[in-house]
Amino acid sequence: MSFNNHFNFNRFVRLFQQDLLINRTKYLLGVLGLGLITYLLSYWFLSSTKYNLIRNVEIINGYYIVCFVFFMMGVGVIVGTAFSDLTDKIKTANYLLSPASTFEKFLTQFLLRIGFFIPIALGIFWIAIRLAKASLLPESINEIQFFDPSKVPYFEFRLLVTRGDKLWDIWQILSMIFGFFSYGTYLFAGTTFFRRYALVKSVVISAILFGSCILFSMLLSNIFYPSPRFFDIQFYTFQITESLGSTEFSLLTLSLFSWIFFLGMAYFKLKEKEA
Repeated sequence: MSFNNHFNFNRFVRLFQQDLLINRTKYLLGVLGLGLITYLLSYWFLSSTKYNLIRNVEIINGYYIVCFVFFMMGVGVIVGTAFSDLTDKIKTANYLLSPASTFEKFLTQFLLRIGFFIPIALGIFWIAIRLAKASLLPESINEIQFFDPSKVPYFEFRLLVTRGDKLWDIWQILSMIFGFFSYGTYLFAGTTFFRRYALVKSVVISAILFGSCILFSMLLSNIFYPSPRFFDIQFYTFQITESLGSTEFSLLTLSLFSWIFFLGMAYFKLKEKEA
């Protein structure tokens, strides 16, 4: 069909509006549910660590990071359930025959699941975890110790990239940001490859690949290096800059550019389904 060969902005806007109209309840419940779960889990987690916070309030940064990691798992679930119409044969046929180009369908899901949703989700996390902290009440833990929530600092995103009072190096910050983003695009791409249980299959495959890389590195380390234990991993590294070694540079490069591959893979897999 001719509309599969070019991008039309007006047609894209109509497709985007149609998706929002059909799935508005699902999207709204997903956002509200994510915020509520984040608040409840954050409040429970902070409440259960009052004794540790009394002894050392500085460790709150570590607790915030744990909450953030769990939150990003929830975000990954929503990102990894894109192209929901591809899970059913009848819905798939209707979706692929809808009057829109492959790029328009791809861009619609990308914006809804990643482009717009992730910034909104980060804002929800910031609000929910600060509300959880504000909900903490003063409490006497025992006859000697008293928990004062006003001494616990509020969450700020800069806490995720701070060690003590020092900000991480720029390569570490970029690696973390693009690492999350690249894995999100990997889950997004998985929805175009697998018709059923795409999220579960994508996570399992990534775990298998990660474990295989570790085992392969262990094997090479024991072959080429005199290692006292099999589980040791050794690399020949060299410094590129004062704070950036070859291993760190490889991880940075992987996180910076792998998302391009995953998005391209998702687009061409969707285009292949329409062929």
